[in-house]
Amino acid sequence: MACSNCYNGCTEIVSDRCVRYTGLDVPVLGILSGDSLSVVEASLIEFLTSTLNGIGIKPIVDPLIICNLVQQYLPDCGDLTLNDYITALVKAACDLQEQVDAVVAELLVLNANYDVDCLTGVTATSDTHAVLQAVITKLCDLDVELAALALDVDTNYVKLADLNNLIAAYIASTSTSGTKYYTRMVPYTVVEYYGLLTGNFDVTGAGLNDWEKIYLCNGLNGTPDKRGRVPVGVIVGVGGGAMNPVVDPATPTNPNYAINGTSGANTVTLNTSQIPSHTHVATVTDPGHTHFTLADVVDTTGVLPTNTTSVAKESTFGSTQEEYAMRSSAITAAILGLSSSNTTGVSVTNATAGTGGAHSNIQPVLACYYIMYIP
Repeated sequence: MACSNCYNGCTEIVSDRCVRYTGLDVPVLGILSGDSLSVVEASLIEFLTSTLNGIGIKPIVDPLIICNLVQQYLPDCGDLTLNDYITALVKAACDLQEQVDAVVAELLVLNANYDVDCLTGVTATSDTHAVLQAVITKLCDLDVELAALALDVDTNYVKLADLNNLIAAYIASTSTSGTKYYTRMVPYTVVEYYGLLTGNFDVTGAGLNDWEKIYLCNGLNGTPDKRGRVPVGVIVGVGGGAMNPVVDPATPTNPNYAINGTSGANTVTLNTSQIPSHTHVATVTDPGHTHFTLADVVDTTGVLPTNTTSVAKESTFGSTQEEYAMRSSAITAAILGLSSSNTTGVSVTNATAGTGGAHSNIQPVLACYYIMYIP
């Protein structure tokens, strides 16, 4: 059916195409005065659709107020839509949330129980701020103490690099004739010396020139006589705790050393009580023996006994004592008889051994001079 009384003789049968918009132009919507109703409707529908999906909304935002966190998610070119801004804000918010979560986790670690050790005013369960403040306070206290220590060191100590120069300067200031060696020694302390004696010490052992006030320990000039002797720790008057039985004077035969006391020997001769106990075995066999009876006939003639008189006779022929003269012929039973047959006990004495000499009692040594500084 054709349009009846349509505007401007419109021949369309669809009414919105014949109706014209006569209002003000709306550029933002793309609507101009004189547009048909269908064009206006299409423009409104497009605008509403783009508004609902965010594409058509293009907020006007000053770029200077957009932070980098949001800016990094916005498109680099073209008009920015509401969707662009919302997407960037959501992503930025997610980033912030991740950062917040990380901070919270870090805070949980930081706020865990502390080992406060030397800190004061806090406990293991104090929060991080309190512990940090305690650390700052402690550091400030240490700074004050270090400043005091630095002042003390600077006032009362010298640098190691300056020590030798200061010692040399001191020695030079106390000596007018070269180096005085006693200035480097502790008084009354015995020191080993392997140098020359000639020119440095006189016949008494007193030091000469740079060796003045230093003496050989030869028993003169108030020195101990250390010739041929090694030192041992004094016990008398020293004090201290319980002593080892090896050196305790309460142990029999242990000396109780006093200052300048002497003991010991270079050689030792052992006596019977000092040698190990031992025995000597001696064996003697007695084969036995017999006794015979002989007639005793005194004769001064010097004639030997006959067969019928005796086996032997005593003779004092002339001035010579002949003792007994034995007959050379057979002896008859009437003249000779067995008196006894016995085994006799025998006493044996062992021969002595050894010469009773002494043995060396010297440990390995290295000979040196001993010197002492006596003020």
